[in-house]
Amino acid sequence: MAFTMEFTSTVHGVTYALTASPTSLELLGAAENGDIVAEGTIKLPPGGATEAAGLVRQALATIAIFEGKARPRVANSHARWTPDDDASLREDWLAQPSSTPATTSIRELAKSRGRSPAAIRARLGRIGCDPDVAGRLLTPETAELLGRDAIAGASVSQQSK
Repeated sequence: MAFTMEFTSTVHGVTYALTASPTSLELLGAAENGDIVAEGTIKLPPGGATEAAGLVRQALATIAIFEGKARPRVANSHARWTPDDDASLREDWLAQPSSTPATTSIRELAKSRGRSPAAIRARLGRIGCDPDVAGRLLTPETAELLGRDAIAGASVSQQSK
């Protein structure tokens, strides 16, 4: 199956055009005055597009780091959650006033733990906390519906507070 995809983007007066096909990647960058400032072609072997795309992505991410334009990686990104981490997060979540917007509480908890807000939000549901309302646990019905169990030692009567 043959296909060709074209992508364009303009940054700082340079328009980049990337054309991707199963056998090649072609890049052309032209300044506003028409000068070619970037160009290149990568020829791909049959079935090699996925591997090549990964290598190009990795190379470009490294260049972005050197240029100081990469998003900083969260300190504990991909670190395993320990039972102590779960207990601490649960305790801190339940100490939040329900009047505080959940997004604000999640951002603060993420920053203090070196985690992303998405990681905190996902973990709250796993430990029996309602990620949509600060300071609240999931109801037993909601926890059951989501297939989540509260952390060990928390009884259903504690969850329904």
